[in-house]
Amino acid sequence: MASWVAETRDEAERNLASLPALTGQEEDWRFTKPASLGMDGAPLDAPGPSGSPRVGDEAGRAAWLVLDDGRPAAPNVVDLPDGVIVAELSDALTAHEDLVRAHLNSLVGIDSHAGALNAARWDGGLFVYVPRGVHVERPIEAVLTATGAEGRIYGRTLVVLEEGAKATVIDRYVSPDLGGTVQASTVAELVVAQGAELEHMTSVSWGSGVHHHATIAAAAGRDSKVRSVVVTLGGDVVRVEPTLRVVGPGADARALGLFFASDDQHFEHRVVSVHEAPDSYSNLLYKGALKDTSRTVFYGNLIVPPGAPHTDAYQTNRNLILNDGASAETIPFLEIETAEVKCSHAGAVGRVDDEHLFYLRSRGVPEVEAKQLIVLGFLQEVLEMVALEELREELHEAIAAKLTPKVAAS
Repeated sequence: MASWVAETRDEAERNLASLPALTGQEEDWRFTKPASLGMDGAPLDAPGPSGSPRVGDEAGRAAWLVLDDGRPAAPNVVDLPDGVIVAELSDALTAHEDLVRAHLNSLVGIDSHAGALNAARWDGGLFVYVPRGVHVERPIEAVLTATGAEGRIYGRTLVVLEEGAKATVIDRYVSPDLGGTVQASTVAELVVAQGAELEHMTSVSWGSGVHHHATIAAAAGRDSKVRSVVVTLGGDVVRVEPTLRVVGPGADARALGLFFASDDQHFEHRVVSVHEAPDSYSNLLYKGALKDTSRTVFYGNLIVPPGAPHTDAYQTNRNLILNDGASAETIPFLEIETAEVKCSHAGAVGRVDDEHLFYLRSRGVPEVEAKQLIVLGFLQEVLEMVALEELREELHEAIAAKLTPKVAAS
């Protein structure tokens, strides 16, 4: 391991030990207990293997990487243009040291509990580099699994797109239903240069037992386009923190989210857009459905500091509650310190419209199918923004499965 990597890990470990303990009374942590996500870094016993998760396949992918319990593995490179690098991140520390060193930890530092924990402990991850003007037509995908063999797992992603480059990258998180608790920590850093285009999709599809803290940070350069799509369907406790930094004029940064919570799942999404340059655009759009005794929290913030006039930014969160017992919190914020901007925010929590349900049932549509149609229609605004048709179909199937009543074992 290069000396600079070891030094960073050591510093991160020291920071983790010296930071004040999180109590859950902090404003940033009042909705999700930090102990449930292992923010102190204390060891956690493994619940024991629960079988192999379904990880999908590499059909249609330009490159494919599977990290079982976060362990390093070689990617399967199928079809990449000249100059494009897809590598396991720990290997890239030496094989592509200059590129990695210039960007690793540049967007997610080691001065917070989450940043320090991941920087100190990760073993395996994904590194993607696309040189100037190169377009990668097929998606690059990394799959992080949890099998129950480890009590805590880590994942790391670093994507660097040079000027005018274009790519789609998927981070997928999967596991079977586990016999106990596994804590997961993941970090994705997305560096997008002038005129480049990146779509990054985060698919949280854990089985029961997983408690996951995810940090996503993107920097959008001049005239670039960045789209972060977060789909949260699985896991017991999940907190996802996407932050989009608009660092160049003319940039277009969009944070899109879709979630469906059931049983007693707890999902929190903290989404931030920071405009550090003038004449730029951002849109935060998160929509979700809830049922049973689940709980969701959305915190959104649009930040426009001095020096970013002509910012055009929007923030919307809407929640659909399917039954009594489920609850949703929506907390939209604006921090505007610049004149001549166009910014807005909206948040809403509502129930299934009884008239819509009655209309469908009166025309012979069974109640379960009627609710599926209503929920899918509600989420369609986000679903249609997912570029890959296969992923849209996959999401449709997953949402339908959540709406289907469970059959008790005989």
